Amino acid sequence: MQIERHEIRVFSAVVEEGGFSRAADRLNVSQSAVSQAVANLEHKLDTVLIVRGSKPELTEAGKRLFSFTRTVINEELNALEDIDQIRQGTLSTLSLAMNSMFNRFFGRELLLEFCERNPLTRLKLDVAPSREIVYGVDEDRWELGIGPFQSRMPGHFTQLPFFKEDRVLVVHEQHPRLEAFLANPESELAQTTLLTSYLDDATKRPGNARIRNLVASVWEISHLDLRLALLEAGMGVTYLSDRVMRETKGLHPIEGLEISTMKRDVGLYFKKHKALSEGAKRFVAICQARFDL
Repeated sequence: MQIERHEIRVFSAVVEEGGFSRAADRLNVSQSAVSQAVANLEHKLDTVLIVRGSKPELTEAGKRLFSFTRTVINEELNALEDIDQIRQGTLSTLSLAMNSMFNRFFGRELLLEFCERNPLTRLKLDVAPSREIVYGVDEDRWELGIGPFQSRMPGHFTQLPFFKEDRVLVVHEQHPRLEAFLANPESELAQTTLLTSYLDDATKRPGNARIRNLVASVWEISHLDLRLALLEAGMGVTYLSDRVMRETKGLHPIEGLEISTMKRDVGLYFKKHKALSEGAKRFVAICQARFDL
């Protein structure tokens, strides 16, 4: 046995309007149709729900059913309102992380455009190291990630490449052993510090063990400007995007090593089989238009 949606609506209207005639007017149907619907419902439930009279009164069974109908109707109204707000962007949330390079060159314009178009969408934005973003999207900390694609991206990610970049190992001209670095980089690396935004556990990425073993120590500094300040002070070497290098004076590439340059595609990624929120869909569309995808 199942109570149909139209039976719930008719019964609720009779109770709320205080009569069959007024319920019929509200529902824009005939009074006989209302009476028949209630009679069918009583027959289905095998009990009297309404005591007919000048003002219909609910039986105990009728009171229980009316309580149920209010819950159903209110939940439907709430769901429809939420769906409408989601469609307009009111209840949607954009959860996004981008790496420092992308934020430096594109974050402002993309976020301003998104916020102007979707002023009611909740926004959660983090600037984080590239590899950490990959882990974070995989662990559902962020819905969207933007930055360089790693050499081994999860197979269950959708990837939208925007442009290519070279990540170049560099030393600043203020480094006290600049000439030695340029002449014998491998030997000098073994005595210096690698300044990096993030270097994950060697057990997670065996290739990183090779980089760790080539330097004296590793300092993890996620903030790009602080990393550049330490680089300029001659405190170590770091990897920089070729875009950052073009706007930063005094840098020298450390050439001749297997790890001197890392070529990467930079773009946006998210989980393939997880439906995107409305906010995420709109941000992806803005990115696709910006990078002509």
